[in-house]
Amino acid sequence: MKITAGRDGTARLDLSDAEKNLFRSVLSDTASLLGGSEPAAPVDVDDLAKRAGLRDVERPADPALLRLLPDVDPNDPERSAEFRRLTDFDLRESKLSNLRTALFTLGSTGRIVLDADGIRAWLTALADVRLVVATRLGVETEADFEALYSRESDLPDQELMLVTVYDFLSWAQERLAEIMLDSLNREEP
Repeated sequence: MKITAGRDGTARLDLSDAEKNLFRSVLSDTASLLGGSEPAAPVDVDDLAKRAGLRDVERPADPALLRLLPDVDPNDPERSAEFRRLTDFDLRESKLSNLRTALFTLGSTGRIVLDADGIRAWLTALADVRLVVATRLGVETEADFEALYSRESDLPDQELMLVTVYDFLSWAQERLAEIMLDSLNREEP
């Protein structure tokens, strides 16, 4: 994988088919977790009420989904439930929009060129995917990562693969962030 900066503030991604497939897989899995892969169905009154914040929304049971849609105040379940009721639909849709943008760009043949909006969508989507992977690994802090890396040679294959995917996503996110920041610095007078 090669991610380079264009002179016009764009990011250029040269990805192998395997790298595109990996991105597609983790982005699609995260979209599914957020409920973004459900087939289009007629909207019913209950669904509209939830979208409008008129009905309660359940707190996610999946730790990874809870990490993406956290409680506003872990010490106040009522306040968190009220916040979730009012924001859940919009927050999910915002996250899904970024994931869909990244997935859409992966459909390009050859080099992928991202403008500033595309870079921001990818950065946000990668942050969400990394949160999911970190949660699946049981990692919440930098110390958790250090402990995980210290026993890397003893990890089961599946866990080792998740660590490798996390590193891959982290590198891509860091590189895109560098390109975006360099572009912003060039724009300053």
